Amino acid sequence: MPQLSKTILSLAIFAVLGLGSAITARADSFTIVANNATATLNITSLSNNLLCFTITNTSSVGVVTGFGFELPGTGTYTLQSVNPADQPGNQNFSFDTTPGNVPQFNTAVLDFALLTGNNFAGGNPQTGIPAGATSSEFCVFSSTNSFAGLTQQQIADAIYVRFQSLPGGESAVGHGGTIIPEPTTMLLLGTGLAGIAATVRKRRKARRE
Repeated sequence: MPQLSKTILSLAIFAVLGLGSAITARADSFTIVANNATATLNITSLSNNLLCFTITNTSSVGVVTGFGFELPGTGTYTLQSVNPADQPGNQNFSFDTTPGNVPQFNTAVLDFALLTGNNFAGGNPQTGIPAGATSSEFCVFSSTNSFAGLTQQQIADAIYVRFQSLPGGESAVGHGGTIIPEPTTMLLLGTGLAGIAATVRKRRKARRE
């Protein structure tokens, strides 16, 4: 293989690896949209039997009053721990493994949920996650290893987030998560491609001279 081709290949591999690393580093953050309300799911830990995460209410209005997961298969879940965050109104969620139907998604059967009311259809805006606030870190334990083999994207796709106190007193439910890209991802890719282009120009110039 000509030296130029080897150099280009090496730089291309470096750029792809850099891009992959950046994506992996941020693959634990996902956005959930419900009408004009948004929230961020941040998965802080995921193993065969443990899922830890926080919820940030990224809306300018509204309160997150409940969130739960409909995961593949069946399992047994318990709330292992809650690590408090220095934010108002986020210590008041109760853990429920029979949270009922999800408003607007009546066929959803949640495996577990964290609620501020008696079920997912209820909720108390005074004790939920207000606009701009982040919840405590919740860690859910599965004695049946129900998280085994699941990716972070699958976890995000399984979430339902309920918002209340939206404009006009309305409520809304967001389902599923879209990955939030790392700002440096495109920078790394651009840097790698720029390096390849510069090398090509340099080699061509050397050949002409």
